[in-house]
Amino acid sequence: MKVVRTVPDLRAAILERRLAGESVGFVPTMGVLHDGQLSLVRRARAENGSVVVSSFTNPGDIPTLDEASPLRRDESRDLALLEQETADIVFVPEVATLYPRDDMTRVTVEGLTRHLEGASRPGHLDGLTTVMIKLLQLVGPARLYLGQRHAQQVVVVRRLMRDLFMNVELVVCPTVREADGLAMSSANALLSIEERHAATCLYEAISRAAEAYDAGERSAEVLRARMTDRIGAEPMARPDYISVADAMTLEELRRVTGPALALVAVWIGRTRLTDNVPLAWDVA
Repeated sequence: MKVVRTVPDLRAAILERRLAGESVGFVPTMGVLHDGQLSLVRRARAENGSVVVSSFTNPGDIPTLDEASPLRRDESRDLALLEQETADIVFVPEVATLYPRDDMTRVTVEGLTRHLEGASRPGHLDGLTTVMIKLLQLVGPARLYLGQRHAQQVVVVRRLMRDLFMNVELVVCPTVREADGLAMSSANALLSIEERHAATCLYEAISRAAEAYDAGERSAEVLRARMTDRIGAEPMARPDYISVADAMTLEELRRVTGPALALVAVWIGRTRLTDNVPLAWDVA
């Protein structure tokens, strides 16, 4: 496994793989790796000749690619995990590498970045689109691997690549969950024992929406009510948003007549957690 920190070294390492005739699969991360992220690396490993993983967190004045991990990054731990998964190239750039002092460009996907996470965390998704374009330009992968757990990011990146005619296949992988259904996240480590138990309300809420949909319910208001009731029954939970949205536009629905998403963002104590489930379609 080769660890690179500069743009010239990254390009040289990828060129070597391409000259060997290998396709490149790319997994962007923010470090503090858990099995959900490592599952993306495994999928990329199975489908590509070469696997590139990035580990980068946007600085405080630039919105993040993902929810910034509240845990201290441990680079040596992350690199050891990636070596176990046989990643080929790991890109660990400094902030100045991706954002030089004279950097002036920001990328926005109009409309999609104003809903849900965009409303709760203004500018967050513009940070996502900007750093994603930078990384895709540098890596030039055949396939990009993202997890369904961050559904809105998937929707935004899919639209970004479509609008900019990017010749990259987006591979969306199912959410990896703990035994009780809680979506894997580095933020889970911040929960107390009581909060950890309370956090199961997210998965139970979206599961109620999915079960109702599978039973024939098509009213988005009813599906939202199923989720609201479950989260409202948990004293430690404070909902940020509870949504049933179109899977392409992220507009709130009145009725589910095509691919949709049931999404929740909930505060459990001082920790903000998100989760979602697709309705009327499956994540391959």
